[in-house]
Amino acid sequence: MSETAARQQESTLAPDIWLSSLFGFPAWRVCSRIVGQSLAMLQDGSRQFAYAKLDVADIAKSTTLTDLGFRLVDTALSFSGMPQGRTVSGMRFADSGDRDVVATIAGQSFRFSRFHLDPQVPVTLANEIKAAWAANYFAGQRGDGMVIAEDEGQVAGFLQLLWAGDVLVIDLIGVAPHQQGRGIGRGMIQHAARHGTGDGRIPARMLVGTQAANTPSVQLYESLGFRMASAQHVLHHHGSIESRP
Repeated sequence: MSETAARQQESTLAPDIWLSSLFGFPAWRVCSRIVGQSLAMLQDGSRQFAYAKLDVADIAKSTTLTDLGFRLVDTALSFSGMPQGRTVSGMRFADSGDRDVVATIAGQSFRFSRFHLDPQVPVTLANEIKAAWAANYFAGQRGDGMVIAEDEGQVAGFLQLLWAGDVLVIDLIGVAPHQQGRGIGRGMIQHAARHGTGDGRIPARMLVGTQAANTPSVQLYESLGFRMASAQHVLHHHGSIESRP
Protein backbone atom coordinates (compact mmCIF):
# COMPACT_ATOMS: atom_id res chain seq x y z
CA MET A 1 0.00 0.00 0.00
CA SER A 2 1.35 3.43 -0.94
CA GLU A 3 1.92 6.11 1.68
CA THR A 4 -0.84 8.24 0.12
CA ALA A 5 -3.34 5.36 0.25
CA ALA A 6 -2.40 4.66 3.86
CA ARG A 7 -3.04 8.29 4.80
CA GLN A 8 -6.42 8.16 3.08
CA GLN A 9 -7.37 5.13 5.15
CA GLU A 10 -6.58 7.09 8.33
CA SER A 11 -9.55 9.37 7.58
CA THR A 12 -13.24 8.67 7.15
CA LEU A 13 -16.40 10.70 6.59
CA ALA A 14 -18.97 11.35 9.31
CA PRO A 15 -22.35 12.82 8.34
CA ASP A 16 -23.11 16.42 9.29
CA ILE A 17 -26.89 16.22 9.56
CA TRP A 18 -27.39 19.91 10.26
CA LEU A 19 -25.39 21.11 7.26
CA SER A 20 -27.04 18.46 5.08
CA SER A 21 -30.43 19.95 5.90
CA LEU A 22 -29.25 23.40 4.83
CA PHE A 23 -27.42 22.32 1.68
CA GLY A 24 -30.22 20.01 0.60
CA PHE A 25 -27.83 17.13 -0.11
CA PRO A 26 -25.32 15.07 1.94
CA ALA A 27 -22.66 16.97 3.89
CA TRP A 28 -19.74 15.20 5.55
CA ARG A 29 -17.02 15.98 8.06
CA VAL A 30 -13.59 14.40 7.68
CA CYS A 31 -12.60 12.53 10.86
CA SER A 32 -9.49 10.65 11.86
CA ARG A 33 -9.35 6.93 12.60
CA ILE A 34 -13.02 6.33 13.34
CA VAL A 35 -15.56 4.07 11.70
CA GLY A 36 -17.27 5.96 8.90
CA GLN A 37 -17.69 6.28 5.16
CA SER A 38 -14.62 6.02 2.94
CA LEU A 39 -13.20 9.17 1.42
CA ALA A 40 -13.43 7.36 -1.90
CA MET A 41 -17.18 7.98 -2.01
CA LEU A 42 -16.45 11.65 -2.72
CA GLN A 43 -15.31 10.61 -6.17
CA ASP A 44 -18.64 9.10 -7.30
CA GLY A 45 -19.81 12.35 -8.95
CA SER A 46 -22.91 12.76 -6.77
CA ARG A 47 -24.06 16.06 -5.31
CA GLN A 48 -22.40 16.27 -1.89
CA PHE A 49 -20.20 18.46 0.31
CA ALA A 50 -17.36 17.63 2.70
CA TYR A 51 -15.05 19.63 4.92
CA ALA A 52 -11.94 19.09 7.01
CA LYS A 53 -10.21 21.09 9.72
CA LEU A 54 -6.52 20.31 10.07
CA ASP A 55 -3.65 21.63 12.12
CA VAL A 56 -1.62 23.94 9.89
CA ALA A 57 1.45 21.76 10.49
CA ASP A 58 -0.28 18.65 9.09
CA ILE A 59 0.93 19.23 5.55
CA ALA A 60 0.82 15.52 4.71
CA LYS A 61 -2.92 15.21 5.33
CA SER A 62 -3.61 18.55 3.64
CA THR A 63 -1.78 17.27 0.56
CA THR A 64 -3.72 14.00 0.63
CA LEU A 65 -7.04 15.81 0.75
CA THR A 66 -6.00 18.29 -1.94
CA ASP A 67 -5.21 15.34 -4.20
CA LEU A 68 -8.81 14.19 -3.62
CA GLY A 69 -10.24 17.52 -4.73
CA PHE A 70 -10.41 19.43 -1.45
CA ARG A 71 -9.53 23.13 -1.61
CA LEU A 72 -8.28 25.46 1.12
CA VAL A 73 -10.94 28.09 1.93
CA ASP A 74 -9.90 29.40 5.33
CA THR A 75 -7.20 29.50 7.96
CA ALA A 76 -9.04 29.43 11.28
CA LEU A 77 -7.32 31.08 14.26
CA SER A 78 -8.15 30.29 17.89
CA PHE A 79 -7.50 32.86 20.62
CA SER A 80 -7.44 32.48 24.41
CA GLY A 81 -7.57 35.15 27.09
CA MET A 82 -9.49 36.92 29.80
CA PRO A 83 -10.67 40.35 28.67
CA GLN A 84 -10.54 43.22 31.10
CA GLY A 85 -12.53 46.41 31.15
CA ARG A 86 -15.72 47.83 32.49
CA THR A 87 -19.15 46.61 31.52
CA VAL A 88 -20.86 49.12 29.26
CA SER A 89 -24.55 49.99 29.28
CA GLY A 90 -27.07 48.47 26.90
CA MET A 91 -26.11 44.85 27.58
CA ARG A 92 -28.51 42.11 28.70
CA PHE A 93 -29.11 38.41 28.21
CA ALA A 94 -31.35 37.13 25.43
CA ASP A 95 -34.95 36.05 25.79
CA SER A 96 -37.26 34.22 23.38
CA GLY A 97 -38.50 37.46 21.84
CA ASP A 98 -35.05 38.15 20.40
CA ARG A 99 -35.04 35.18 18.03
CA ASP A 100 -36.12 36.86 14.80
CA VAL A 101 -33.95 39.96 15.09
CA VAL A 102 -30.90 37.92 16.12
CA ALA A 103 -31.39 35.57 13.16
CA THR A 104 -31.71 38.59 10.86
CA ILE A 105 -28.49 40.13 12.17
CA ALA A 106 -26.70 36.78 11.83
CA GLY A 107 -27.87 36.54 8.23
CA GLN A 108 -26.54 40.00 7.36
CA SER A 109 -23.37 40.63 9.34
CA PHE A 110 -20.82 38.04 8.19
CA ARG A 111 -18.30 38.33 5.36
CA PHE A 112 -15.37 36.18 6.44
CA SER A 113 -16.87 32.85 7.56
CA ARG A 114 -15.55 29.77 5.79
CA PHE A 115 -18.76 29.60 3.81
CA HIS A 116 -18.59 33.26 2.79
CA LEU A 117 -14.96 32.79 1.75
CA ASP A 118 -15.76 29.73 -0.37
CA PRO A 119 -16.52 30.92 -3.93
CA GLN A 120 -18.54 27.74 -4.58
CA VAL A 121 -21.05 28.50 -1.81
CA PRO A 122 -23.70 31.09 -2.79
CA VAL A 123 -23.74 34.12 -0.49
CA THR A 124 -27.44 33.53 0.17
CA LEU A 125 -26.66 30.04 1.49
CA ALA A 126 -23.72 31.31 3.57
CA ASN A 127 -26.04 33.89 5.14
CA GLU A 128 -28.71 31.25 5.77
CA ILE A 129 -26.19 29.04 7.58
CA LYS A 130 -25.30 31.84 10.01
CA ALA A 131 -28.95 32.78 10.56
CA ALA A 132 -29.87 29.16 11.32
CA TRP A 133 -26.85 28.81 13.63
CA ALA A 134 -27.97 31.75 15.77
CA ALA A 135 -31.63 30.65 15.71
CA ASN A 136 -30.59 27.26 17.09
CA TYR A 137 -29.87 28.96 20.41
CA PHE A 138 -33.54 29.81 20.84
CA ALA A 139 -34.53 26.24 19.93
CA GLY A 140 -32.28 24.93 22.71
CA GLN A 141 -30.05 23.20 20.19
CA ARG A 142 -26.83 25.20 20.53
CA GLY A 143 -25.37 27.55 23.12
CA ASP A 144 -25.52 28.02 26.89
CA GLY A 145 -26.16 31.75 26.88
CA MET A 146 -26.42 34.82 24.69
CA VAL A 147 -25.57 38.46 25.37
CA ILE A 148 -27.70 41.05 23.59
CA ALA A 149 -26.49 44.59 22.88
CA GLU A 150 -29.13 47.29 22.53
CA ASP A 151 -28.88 50.78 21.11
CA GLU A 152 -31.81 53.13 21.71
CA GLY A 153 -34.01 50.17 22.53
CA GLN A 154 -33.13 48.22 19.37
CA VAL A 155 -31.07 45.03 19.23
CA ALA A 156 -27.71 45.93 17.72
CA GLY A 157 -25.75 42.72 18.21
CA PHE A 158 -25.55 39.32 19.87
CA LEU A 159 -22.89 37.11 21.43
CA GLN A 160 -23.62 33.36 21.50
CA LEU A 161 -21.74 31.47 24.22
CA LEU A 162 -20.81 27.91 25.19
CA TRP A 163 -19.33 26.56 28.42
CA ALA A 164 -16.43 24.09 28.32
CA GLY A 165 -15.83 23.45 32.00
CA ASP A 166 -14.93 26.84 33.46
CA VAL A 167 -13.90 28.17 30.04
CA LEU A 168 -16.41 30.34 28.17
CA VAL A 169 -16.33 29.89 24.39
CA ILE A 170 -17.51 32.60 22.02
CA ASP A 171 -19.50 30.48 19.59
CA LEU A 172 -20.82 33.25 17.35
CA ILE A 173 -20.78 37.04 17.48
CA GLY A 174 -22.67 39.36 15.17
CA VAL A 175 -23.31 43.10 15.00
CA ALA A 176 -25.86 44.71 12.68
CA PRO A 177 -24.05 46.10 9.62
CA HIS A 178 -25.03 49.72 10.31
CA GLN A 179 -23.82 49.39 13.94
CA GLN A 180 -20.38 47.96 13.23
CA GLY A 181 -17.26 49.88 14.22
CA ARG A 182 -18.86 51.39 17.34
CA GLY A 183 -17.39 49.07 20.00
CA ILE A 184 -20.52 46.93 20.37
CA GLY A 185 -18.67 43.65 19.91
CA ARG A 186 -16.07 44.72 22.47
CA GLY A 187 -18.79 45.62 24.95
CA MET A 188 -20.56 42.27 24.61
CA ILE A 189 -17.32 40.35 25.15
CA GLN A 190 -16.47 42.39 28.24
CA HIS A 191 -19.97 41.80 29.58
CA ALA A 192 -19.58 38.03 29.14
CA ALA A 193 -16.15 38.08 30.78
CA ARG A 194 -17.66 39.69 33.87
CA HIS A 195 -21.08 38.02 33.98
CA GLY A 196 -20.67 34.73 32.08
CA THR A 197 -24.06 33.55 30.84
CA GLY A 198 -26.01 35.15 33.66
CA ASP A 199 -26.32 32.08 35.89
CA GLY A 200 -23.64 33.04 38.41
CA ARG A 201 -20.74 31.26 36.74
CA ILE A 202 -17.72 33.46 36.00
CA PRO A 203 -15.26 32.21 33.39
CA ALA A 204 -11.65 31.45 34.26
CA ARG A 205 -10.78 32.39 30.69
CA MET A 206 -12.41 32.71 27.29
CA LEU A 207 -11.81 31.15 23.89
CA VAL A 208 -12.76 32.50 20.49
CA GLY A 209 -12.13 31.57 16.88
CA THR A 210 -11.96 33.73 13.78
CA GLN A 211 -10.54 33.70 10.28
CA ALA A 212 -7.07 34.89 9.34
CA ALA A 213 -8.80 36.95 6.63
CA ASN A 214 -10.90 38.75 9.23
CA THR A 215 -8.36 41.40 10.20
CA PRO A 216 -10.84 43.57 12.18
CA SER A 217 -11.76 40.63 14.43
CA VAL A 218 -8.12 39.64 14.96
CA GLN A 219 -7.30 43.20 15.95
CA LEU A 220 -10.29 43.34 18.31
CA TYR A 221 -9.39 40.14 20.15
CA GLU A 222 -5.74 41.09 20.47
CA SER A 223 -6.70 44.53 21.82
CA LEU A 224 -8.83 42.80 24.47
CA GLY A 225 -5.84 40.74 25.63
CA PHE A 226 -6.52 37.53 23.72
CA ARG A 227 -3.52 35.69 22.33
CA MET A 228 -3.44 33.18 19.50
CA ALA A 229 -3.54 29.59 20.74
CA SER A 230 -3.77 27.52 17.54
CA ALA A 231 -4.37 27.63 13.80
CA GLN A 232 -6.15 25.25 11.47
CA HIS A 233 -6.53 24.95 7.73
CA VAL A 234 -10.14 24.50 6.63
CA LEU A 235 -10.70 22.61 3.38
CA HIS A 236 -13.93 22.11 1.40
CA HIS A 237 -14.89 19.53 -1.20
CA HIS A 238 -17.87 20.06 -3.51
CA GLY A 239 -18.05 16.84 -5.50
CA SER A 240 -18.02 16.96 -9.28
CA ILE A 241 -18.05 20.24 -11.16
CA GLU A 242 -21.57 19.51 -12.41
CA SER A 243 -22.96 19.07 -8.89
CA ARG A 244 -21.56 22.09 -7.10
CA PRO A 245 -24.17 24.15 -5.18
